[in-house]
Amino acid sequence: MKNKTVGLIGAGGIANAHLPAWLDLGFDVLVHSIADDAPRLVERHGGGRVATTADELFESVCIIDICAPTQTHSSLGFAALEHSIPTICEKPLARTLAAAELLADGFAEKGVPLFPAHVVRYFPEYAALRDAVVAGAIGEPGVLRFTRQGQSPKNGWYLDSAQSGGVLLDLMIHDIDIARWIAGDITRVFARTRTHRGSESTQAVLTHTSGAVSQLTATWATAPIEFRTQFDVSGSRGTLRSDSAAKPTYTHVGPPSAADDILPAFDAATSPYRAELADFVRSIDDGSDTRVTARDGVEAIRIAEAIARSAASERAIDLSHDHEEVSAA
Repeated sequence: MKNKTVGLIGAGGIANAHLPAWLDLGFDVLVHSIADDAPRLVERHGGGRVATTADELFESVCIIDICAPTQTHSSLGFAALEHSIPTICEKPLARTLAAAELLADGFAEKGVPLFPAHVVRYFPEYAALRDAVVAGAIGEPGVLRFTRQGQSPKNGWYLDSAQSGGVLLDLMIHDIDIARWIAGDITRVFARTRTHRGSESTQAVLTHTSGAVSQLTATWATAPIEFRTQFDVSGSRGTLRSDSAAKPTYTHVGPPSAADDILPAFDAATSPYRAELADFVRSIDDGSDTRVTARDGVEAIRIAEAIARSAASERAIDLSHDHEEVSAA
């Protein structure tokens, strides 16, 4: 890649993970934000330059990185597509399934790389989980449980579900993607959502084509709780567990096997955000597949929207490639 300039759009929370990762990868970064926070982001991380206009950004970069609010993802993605620039977009790929499908199809038709930033696939414990399941360490996966919790966001647009998608598109979408990555496509969902004075929690049960069942819980709480993630994946030969609050965070319960040493050595200098960006750059350079595809980003939104409809209707939603219908719970 001769031109090593990235256009980072948005300078809020997640941009604080992306900017230092790009700098560590040796890229020059132009930051553009319609808010007044781009100069502070650049100063905070000691690198990057501020682009005063979007036109300046699009004319100067080889990669677009969308870290702006969810409701802008689609329009910014299409702007990048107009310039035929490879694009990485923070999750979700778009606010709605229809917009995500149009975006993914547009990039595919034009042959321009599009990468949805589902970073959890690059966290060591989740990557180790996937490798262990593929290696047969727990046999055939049967029951999967994923939990993700954090404090309710203070930012106004996050709290407007019409713009953000609420806890479902902010937190649960990570575990929707992981459940599908581990146990395959999903044919049925059933969900409940509860809200109370700024707190919001969604619980969903996903039935996979394989017959495996995943239980997902995502919670925003106004109480002073710490961010925490957990998984418990059981199969015919054992169980794999992780708890971000435990030490060590990852364990294997079952007959001794080579899988006991599957967790890679953790390098504190290499963040999952750096790993996902490096994966995208590598794919642009050599044409290889990334760990996450645009279609993965679309499917995560498809399942998330089905969960939302299930919670609203209090009925299960049956999914297939060619139809979708509401059924009795």
